[in-house]
Amino acid sequence: MDIRITPNKLQGCMEIPPSKSYSHRALIAAALGSGEAVGVGDSADIEATRACLCAIKEKKPLFANESGSTLRFMIPLALVINGFVEISGAKRLMERPLDDYFKIFDEKKIEYSFENNTLYAKGKLTGGDYYIRGDVSSQFITGLLFALPLAEGDSRIIVTTKLESKAYVDMTIDVQRKFGIEIEEADNTYIVKGNQKYKNERYTVEGDFSQAAFFLAMGDVTLTGLNSESIQGDKEIVEVYRAMGMDIIKTDEGYISKGNAKKNIVVDVSQIPDCVPVLACVMALCRGEGKIVNAARLRIKESDRLAAICQELKNLGADITEGDDYLVIRGKSVLDGGVCSAHNDHRIAMAIATISPHCRGEVVIKGAECVAKSMPDFWERFNRLGGITDEFNMG
Repeated sequence: MDIRITPNKLQGCMEIPPSKSYSHRALIAAALGSGEAVGVGDSADIEATRACLCAIKEKKPLFANESGSTLRFMIPLALVINGFVEISGAKRLMERPLDDYFKIFDEKKIEYSFENNTLYAKGKLTGGDYYIRGDVSSQFITGLLFALPLAEGDSRIIVTTKLESKAYVDMTIDVQRKFGIEIEEADNTYIVKGNQKYKNERYTVEGDFSQAAFFLAMGDVTLTGLNSESIQGDKEIVEVYRAMGMDIIKTDEGYISKGNAKKNIVVDVSQIPDCVPVLACVMALCRGEGKIVNAARLRIKESDRLAAICQELKNLGADITEGDDYLVIRGKSVLDGGVCSAHNDHRIAMAIATISPHCRGEVVIKGAECVAKSMPDFWERFNRLGGITDEFNMG
């Protein structure tokens, strides 16, 4: 599906969808404790986690679709519960790095093979020391944190590099504690007692700051459903936008945003990688030169997000340069419009839509249906704020 957007002012009220990251975690903990996850998001990634949890229970092959979280969370969980895992995915998913798990498999004498886009592994995860990098994906750590409390014997997860996206690990531990699991943290190490049991608890998922990042930047928008005390790492985007001159007011239920940043700055995105596409789009319309740094991990997402957002902003007339792990953006007051590809990446599609009101001409997004990965009703929400879109097929 391709979307044609006629530039128009965006304004109104919007309730932010439930956090996708918390939804994954709440579903897993609830399933392990026979509890309940309330207010869970409705997206392709969340459906993949639901399906995989059922498959583990039924000892069947797992299909993670395009969800990196599902893939990396389920591998150790299936091994500790069933002693084996067979898991596959769609499109680019199985190209995403799994080397940290392969190293663990070698150390723990777990047999594994990778054939026809499918990982096969056989062997039981037990207590012990687990060494893992912190600069590839925090998802490996979360996967182990969910699984190792169920293992025989105590464990230590030792992070061997600087931990990027630490907030996601904190979110995991936050959910686990609510389900009765004890995790200790000390000196880049997570200490996990074995033979624990997840309790039967009820968990309500809060709104998603990574999704709010798009709507905050759209126009005169009031957002509800956000917890201003949240530990979500992507909450940092509020302060980043404010530093760029955006007028954002906190309310009891969320935020009111004027949606117009004014000046470019340098932003270290090592802890907020999911915000990079929309941040780059916002910077494209600010005065001066801005820079997004420490963004190398963006190359191993649903797309190579650094290359993708750079190319598509150029297609719209932006002045942007790509480096190995950074973007340099020299802002303009208005962009031209044009034809863009979503690169089968939900965050690229939504980011491009965000700045369409500031384009002289129409904006076409090819493959716009990819938003279903995280927000299936994104285009309906966009239109409720005043967006003017029509679906067609460029062929």
